[in-house]
Parts: sequence; structure tokens; C-alpha cells
Amino acid sequence: MKILCETQVINRQTQTNKTPRMVKSTLAVGYHCTAKDDSGSSKKFLEIIHFTPQNKLGTRYKIYNNVEKIFTKFLQDGKATISFREPAENLLIKCDPIQLKGFLQTLKLGLEGKGSINLRVNIAATTGIPQKSQPKIKMTIMNRGDYPTKGFPRTLKQLTVTGIQLCKITFEICTLKNLTVLNLSYNNIEKIPLELGRLSLTQLDISNNQLCADKSWLWLNSKTLRESLKELDFSANKLAFFPRPLIKLENLVTLKLNNNLIKRLPFGIRRMHSLRYLNMSSNQLESLPSSFNSIRLELLDVWGNNFQPHREHEMDKKNSADLNTPSPLWLLACRSVSQYKLPYSTNSLPWELTDMLMEAPKCACGRLCYGHKVYEQAALSTFENVKNLIFSRDRLIYADIVLCGCLCMGRKQMLASN
Repeated sequence: MKILCETQVINRQTQTNKTPRMVKSTLAVGYHCTAKDDSGSSKKFLEIIHFTPQNKLGTRYKIYNNVEKIFTKFLQDGKATISFREPAENLLIKCDPIQLKGFLQTLKLGLEGKGSINLRVNIAATTGIPQKSQPKIKMTIMNRGDYPTKGFPRTLKQLTVTGIQLCKITFEICTLKNLTVLNLSYNNIEKIPLELGRLSLTQLDISNNQLCADKSWLWLNSKTLRESLKELDFSANKLAFFPRPLIKLENLVTLKLNNNLIKRLPFGIRRMHSLRYLNMSSNQLESLPSSFNSIRLELLDVWGNNFQPHREHEMDKKNSADLNTPSPLWLLACRSVSQYKLPYSTNSLPWELTDMLMEAPKCACGRLCYGHKVYEQAALSTFENVKNLIFSRDRLIYADIVLCGCLCMGRKQMLASN
């Protein structure tokens, strides 16, 4: 038999403590078999072996005619002392009362020489103390009564708190620095705190909450989160818009925004080069941005949206006049940076121009446009880069496009599609 406990060893002759304080230990009781003699027989000795972190090979104590006394006055409190003759030491034990009672009962049966004793541990085969108990890295809470009142283990890597009507993400969760997977689905969360962006999360599930009330998405601007996050689930949150900071998650692979009220996707979605799985089913989309042709998707699910049957598009003279307006210098500068693929950063360009390069729509000819007219449902979306597309077969999916000028090829393509 083997138990995990805390021990202290006192030498009665020198009155000194071999272990100055209680240390985590392992005690095992079992038979130690000697080597076979010339006649082929061996002897068995009942022993206690005492392992500590400092003595991984263990100290052996013989049992027969060597146990002077066992003190069990405080056994109900999980405390006992075994006094040995050789060496002249007292072994103080602190353990779970039930385990300690079982250990002493096994020891008593061994001392009485009961042949039916079942000692599952062979001390001769025991080489050291077991590994330290592993830190807790996963926790699942599905009942409100199980929510820890004294905080979470700091070693957590995966945390699931679902279906307990949680109203906010507490500061204790935001300080779990080792956390990589967080599931807070099926609660009543209305706002995500800025501190959550400090975590290096790879998976975040906040589906079936109330994020429609959240007016600030600054936590998505965190550099730490933008570099680490791979999977994000915002489904069933009554969102009426696509949160703009999402397009900055350039390492995101899976994005779920299904079962919301989103009517339009931004042109800047082309910035999400790592995106492979996008679920926009059961929203209110009527068209998709033409920038979808800039990213490669393994799966695009747009089932259950408001895509309409074909309708003609006409360009009026006013819009044509707008397209003839000369472009400002700052727009021409952005176009040059984009066309020639010049390196840039917020240190070399104003942040307004940096955001424009990342998020502004592009004409069918590839030129950046800003402030130009967006023509809804003007061209049928080809989805050349989408491997698997899920949508209603009785509806047509049209793309939102912009034109950089009235003589642009983009305009000719648009008119040809009509």
C-alpha cells in the first residue's frame, strides 16, 4: 500500500530533526525479497519505505521487531507517529484520515503475520517517489454553484463556463495568463472588457450571449490577441453589424457570425488572409463585397440570408459625374503604395492612410477607392477562391463593387454583367 502525505523525521538520540519541517512525502509498506541463496530460496521482510523530494531512493525501515510504538491519539485529525528502534527515529505523519487509517491497518495486519494480507506494492520494485501532482490545466463549469468563489487556478489553459447566466467576464478570468482556450457560450454577457485582449487566446467562443449591447470593441485591437487568435465564435448575439476591428485579426482561421442580424460585410475583409472558414448563415445579407476574391476560403456558409433574385442596375448621370472628379493627392499616394507594393508602417505613414490601405475597397481594376459610390448587387459574385459554398440555390449572390472612374474596366465589367 502507498499513500501521499507530509512527514517529519526526528532522531531520538540526537534530538534533531532530519527534516526541519513537514515535507511532502510518499510512504509505502510491502515485502522486500532478498536474493536467492544456494538452495534457491529467499526471505521476505516487511518494510516501510519513506520517499521525499530530497531522498528519491527512499529510506527503508524494517517492521518485524523494529516498531517500538505507534501513536494514534490524533488519528481522527489525520496525524500519527511511528517510533522505530533502528534507527532510533520517530516518523511523524500527516495525511488524509481515511488513507492514514488504511495504511496503519495494513501495517497492523503485516505485523500480525496474516497470510491473507494483500500488499499491492513490492518495495523492492519501488524506485522513487511518484511524480508531483500535475497542475490543473482544464476546468469546465456548467452549474452556477460550481463557479469558484476564491478564483481560478493560475495554471489553467482551457476554461469553459457555459449555461450559468454569467453577466460579465470577471477580472479573474482576464488575469489567467496561461489561458489559450476560453468558452463562455450560452450566458448573458453584454460587454467584453479591454483586459481580455492581453491573453494569448487561440480559441474564443462567446456564442449565444448579448453582445449586441457592446458599443466598444477595442479589446480586438490588442497586438497579443491579434497574433494568437485562430478561432472565434460570435454566433447568436443579435449583432446588427460586422465589428470593424475583426478585419485586423490577420491570423484568424475560423470565424463564426451565424444567426445574427448583419446586413453588410466590409471591403476590408480582404485583409484576413489566413481566414479559411467563414460562417455567415442566418443573417440579413443582400450582397457580398467583391473583395472576397482576394482571400481563399475552404468553406463559406451564407445560407438563410436575404439574397434577392436578379435586378437590373442603372448608373445615373450624377454618379457618372462623380466618377469624373479628380482624385485627391492622398488617395493617389495610397494607390501608388498599393500598386507598387511599397513597404509601410504607422511609423512611415499617418495611421489614417495605413487604415485606408488595409480597409478601403478596391475597384475591379485593382485600384484603391475611398468615398466612391458602392454599387449594390452590381455584379454576380464568382467565388473563384471558395472551395465549398453553402447558399440557397433559388437565390443569386451579387457582389458590392466600387469604380475608380467612368472609363474604368471595372465599369465595363459591371455593365456587361447586367
